[in-house]
Amino acid sequence: MNAIILAAGMGTRLRPLTDECPKSLVVTAGESFFSRQLRLLGEAGIHDITVVTGYRSEAFFPWHGKPGLSFVHNAHFHDRNNLWSMHLVRERLHGTLVLEGDVWIGEAVLPMVAPPESCWFVGFREDMRNEWVVRTDKDGRVTRVDVESGSGWILSGISYWTETDGKLIARFIEEKAMEANSGGLFWDEIPRSHLETLQVRARQIKKDDWIEVDTLDDRAELEARLQGRTCDKA
Repeated sequence: MNAIILAAGMGTRLRPLTDECPKSLVVTAGESFFSRQLRLLGEAGIHDITVVTGYRSEAFFPWHGKPGLSFVHNAHFHDRNNLWSMHLVRERLHGTLVLEGDVWIGEAVLPMVAPPESCWFVGFREDMRNEWVVRTDKDGRVTRVDVESGSGWILSGISYWTETDGKLIARFIEEKAMEANSGGLFWDEIPRSHLETLQVRARQIKKDDWIEVDTLDDRAELEARLQGRTCDKA
């Protein structure tokens, strides 16, 4: 397996913590998202990792040149959503874990061996607003992803894509990213729009095994467990 970490975003809702460092380097629960994800990927035996940076990309310079890490810069971090980030690295989608750079991941979540099929890692949430809710058939295959409020199994920001599905997605991304109205799209919109072609399953993870930290309140949930620095360095 290889991995892609999407870390180009500006993290405006985490200001002032993101005034001087990118969101993925903000320390939460004792580690930055980035350092934690690198550690967990290494423990899972994944040492081929591509990081897409954008906002404050110079903060990642201490990691440049480290074995197994490569960096791709997204110059459109400020005016396009993360579909463009995936467009830049689409050819690397072949047996790939994709991680959103602002997701705190539990210790035993990432697979040690490649899953046999593509999968979205999904977690159950209550009292949510406008989240991507996954619908499956009786065999666990994803049939729909709807944006809804309430309770349900939602996308966690962690996914795995087989070589076969990765090649298809790369082609779909290339086509969509070139459209004039694609700037605001999240990259998950691509597999969501082609579920009849892909073989995607929902892989359930425990409630406390992931938290997407969007706001200062989200971070406070984790900081209640541990205290740490504000900005991480290599």
